Amino acid sequence: MQAFTSYELVGTAIFALILVFIAYRIIRSMPKMAGNIAAFRRRTLVWTQVALVLTVLQLNFKAGDWRFAIILGLIVLFTGSIWWAARYYDLRRPAEPDTSTPESE
Repeated sequence: MQAFTSYELVGTAIFALILVFIAYRIIRSMPKMAGNIAAFRRRTLVWTQVALVLTVLQLNFKAGDWRFAIILGLIVLFTGSIWWAARYYDLRRPAEPDTSTPESE
């Protein structure tokens, strides 16, 4: 297993802090979203799944080298936290009336 250099640790910490800041800003703005949050929730779920698959593939094919897998794991946590918050706000939001079907006369 390769050892981490101090530059790699600092870079990973900075990357993690940037992701935390971005996730915080996105999650704080979710209650004010005017559109359909369900579509946003589906997109973040897809990106979480893609990042998770890439992380697992990285762990399988690069056994012993954790550097890139840690970055991908941080991205999984980032997208997963946004998906979880979108799911929470989508379930809390009152149901909007369906206007796609005309009312019977």
